[in-house]
Amino acid sequence: MTDAREAVFEGGGREVAAAWFHQICTIHDTVFSVAPFAWVPEMSQGHQRELESLMAVPGFSAVVAKQAGSLVGYAYGHPLAVDHGWWRDFTHPLPADLVREWEGRTFGVISLGVLAAWRGRGIGKRLMGELLRDRKEQRGVLSVQPTALSTQSVYRHLGWHRVGRKGPLHGVTPPYWDIYVRELNGEPA
Repeated sequence: MTDAREAVFEGGGREVAAAWFHQICTIHDTVFSVAPFAWVPEMSQGHQRELESLMAVPGFSAVVAKQAGSLVGYAYGHPLAVDHGWWRDFTHPLPADLVREWEGRTFGVISLGVLAAWRGRGIGKRLMGELLRDRKEQRGVLSVQPTALSTQSVYRHLGWHRVGRKGPLHGVTPPYWDIYVRELNGEPA
């Protein structure tokens, strides 16, 4: 039986993501290319391009979990710009105070993945906690595929609240995403 104490966590910015780039991408593809997630082969290269681009965003943060020199999980995100557009295209209107944005208000958790053999052992919780621990933003936001019910359950357990569903998003797989928000107060997730 493995647990979070057997994994070593490393956090930082671009340098961490760059050092572990290929393993992050491999874990991403391994995790998100199987049910309950919707997947098309183009998502692999799309993720690589997105991660390369996000690594240049000011405030980008990444955390990896390693065991015996190999990654078992990762999480990364960045502060959202005021004009990021995250709050558009919802199936139902959202409250004005939720969608109001200002510099430094929101940190977007863009991706978190843990290999199947390491799930249920606190790795995802620790990755999220490490990623968010020192954030100065008021809140975090993340998106989850609607079919990923167990993933949504984990996020709710960690204090995230579903605020709505985005979509349909044209040219995106899947076309709908559930959006979760959580207040950040310097405490780990």
